Amino acid sequence: MSHMNNMLKTHSQSPSGSQALPFNWPIVGMLLFLTGIPGIPAIFLIAMVLFVVVSSGGEAVQSIQSIVDPLHFGTPAAIVVHGGAGILFFLSMPFQFSPRLRKQHIKWHRAAGLVATVSAFIMAISGVWMHHVLSPGEFGMRYVSLVIMSITICATFALGLSFIFKRNIAAHRRWMARGVAVALAAVTPLFVDIVIALGFNHSESVLQLMQALQHDYGRLFAIALNLSVLEWVRVKKQRDKASQEGELALS
Repeated sequence: MSHMNNMLKTHSQSPSGSQALPFNWPIVGMLLFLTGIPGIPAIFLIAMVLFVVVSSGGEAVQSIQSIVDPLHFGTPAAIVVHGGAGILFFLSMPFQFSPRLRKQHIKWHRAAGLVATVSAFIMAISGVWMHHVLSPGEFGMRYVSLVIMSITICATFALGLSFIFKRNIAAHRRWMARGVAVALAAVTPLFVDIVIALGFNHSESVLQLMQALQHDYGRLFAIALNLSVLEWVRVKKQRDKASQEGELALS
């Protein structure tokens, strides 16, 4: 009888499976910050572009045109499509990495995951379109890097989507995380630029060389860097988990 009472007491004090799951705020917050770097300005940019397009003139339009590249108003469709997809990605993707939300709100997780995936496809393809609009005639390595990044985003998210249809949850999560890492290669060069500026400001010639390389190959370097960090974190988590299971087996 006392043994059963102890079992009931332990069960009543232990949290349920869904309550015990972490929200994972460090990762969710970091992803919100990184995707917000292009996502939040995109909200204001799209608003300004649409305002100018539908307005008939005036001082407000002239002031906006003085601070925004006129090319944005010539072909606003590319800006609206790419920026809109980026905003949806910013609002939906980070929360996919919360175990608690995935468990407690499975329908929301599926719907938001679909929005994030579709917006990633649109964002990748429209990124190439926007390059043609804003940088016509520039088809060097910077353009090639953009095309490679766009194809890689589509490929990784497509693989992630295919594995969820196969009910392979582990592979689905790995490839979706890789897709996010590749998509964030659009943001990583901003931080690399800061490192280059601070690390090579003692030599003008070296600084110019590094900036030129970053301009042409920055996206490719960012993809390699982001995927390397992701794989390092994944392997470290597996080793830590194996080590904890080994200690439990010995105890």
